[in-house]
Amino acid sequence: MTSHPAKSHFVVRDSVKLHHLDWGNHGQHPVVLMHGIRLHAHVWNHFGRRFKDRYHVMALDQRGHGDSGWGEDEHNYQFEDFYHDLCAVVQERGLKRFTLIGHSMGGRVSMLYASRHPETLERLVLVDITAGRPPAPPPKPDAKSDAEADLSRITETPPPGDFESHESAATYLKKIMKLAPPEIVDESVRHGMRQIENGRYTWKYDPALNRRSQSSSLDFWSIAKSIPTPTLLQYGSHSNVVTPELAARMAETMPSCAVERVEMAGHGLFTDQPEAFANSVERFMAKS
Repeated sequence: MTSHPAKSHFVVRDSVKLHHLDWGNHGQHPVVLMHGIRLHAHVWNHFGRRFKDRYHVMALDQRGHGDSGWGEDEHNYQFEDFYHDLCAVVQERGLKRFTLIGHSMGGRVSMLYASRHPETLERLVLVDITAGRPPAPPPKPDAKSDAEADLSRITETPPPGDFESHESAATYLKKIMKLAPPEIVDESVRHGMRQIENGRYTWKYDPALNRRSQSSSLDFWSIAKSIPTPTLLQYGSHSNVVTPELAARMAETMPSCAVERVEMAGHGLFTDQPEAFANSVERFMAKS
């Protein structure tokens, strides 16, 4: 895997230093990428390489993730916090009209932004996320509280743990992400881990995110209904987050929403099927 040519940029909001990758090509149509919980900006590297000569691609590290700063505690990781962070980056970079792509939690943040600032968006892509939640699986005998109903149960990065090396972490993750190309997993791990005091490596996100409340007063179905932006909803054939029923409801609820299923892909479909994900976005962007 060749090294990425993206450059790091930082924006400070409320004392939190927010990092994002900029793939260059300023002056072309901007595309802003928002990752899901416990992931990081580099999960979009394949997409960035693919489109860096066509669009101005920017990938954000949301607060508490990757190379961005951490909030004071779990109460600083609400949708409104992530939304205002996105607004700060958009304002700092002077974006007037752009395409917004959001995965999972980042997709919910993107929906919130799209409902409040439709005049700034050319297109919206929701990656394996809808306004609703799938039915919770039956509780396991050893499950703690309602954690099994949390969307984080199927994100790419499992709860905090440490490893002796990037290689051992990648080996562990490949057992979970069996559909993903090995080199994509290797790259994600290489950028998504930090070394701790004992010399071992752990995931590059704030452990307080695991204590973040999943409840919200926001009505995302009403939010979805209010979004006029042409939208593409992608979902994986093996997703545990988006069911065909939820996808169909989104198409009925949103004023302009197309749905595309990506085969042989789970929740992190841009990692499981990076080419199919990119091709889907490319087709959507080409529509008049």
